[in-house]
This record gives sequence, C-alpha cells and structure tokens, in this order.
Amino acid sequence: MKIAIASSGTDLESEVSRFFGRAPYFMIVEMKDGNIESSEVIENPSASASGGAGIKTAQIIANNGVEAVIASSPGPNAFEVLNELGIKIYRATGASVEENIRLFTEGNLEEIRSAGSGRGRRRR
Repeated sequence: MKIAIASSGTDLESEVSRFFGRAPYFMIVEMKDGNIESSEVIENPSASASGGAGIKTAQIIANNGVEAVIASSPGPNAFEVLNELGIKIYRATGASVEENIRLFTEGNLEEIRSAGSGRGRRRR
C-alpha cells in the first residue's frame, strides 16, 4: 500500500506538516506487511500556489498512485478530490512522519470521513 504523509521536512524524523495543500513536502511510503518497503520525498509545488493548493496537491498525490493520506487537516476541496478518487484520509498526530506511519500500521489513526467537521470514526 502506498501512503503519502504531509511533511515539514525531507526524512522520516521530520514533523508532520500542519497543512495539506501547502505542506512543503510529502513522504511517499510503500508499505508491505506493516513495514516500510521503500520511501521517497516529493517537494510540493502547490505549497506556494496563490489559490487551489489543496486541489492541486490532491491531484499530485493521486498521480503518485497513493492509496491513503496522513495529514493534519485537509481542506474541504482537497477532501472532496481525494474522496472522489478513493484515497482514504487519516488524521495525523503532531508527531514525526515515522511515528504516524507506526500509528497507521497499528490502526491507531482516525480516518477522516467528512469534509464538514473533519471528524470521523477511528479506523479499526
């Protein structure tokens, strides 16, 4: 499974970005049997966009074959694009990228199921 994590830096120890559309980087991680099989960093060219950053970022993520996103709070437009493309969204904690990956593999990140409140049910 391919996961994208909004990141403030370029390595697994980096803090998760508080933003989605304007996150400076995304860690794209390929998971297999709960372990990181490969990872790459992509710079987010939409981070400095004057408008539509969330939508543009969602399209970039989709073009990378991602199946799930871990982010603090994607906006409603980004949520809708990701949702339409079948990409699941999970709420990041304030911890590192690596910690959020661990929480994801343990099933301990909340899945965001609504663009309105951003609150969904916990993943089981």
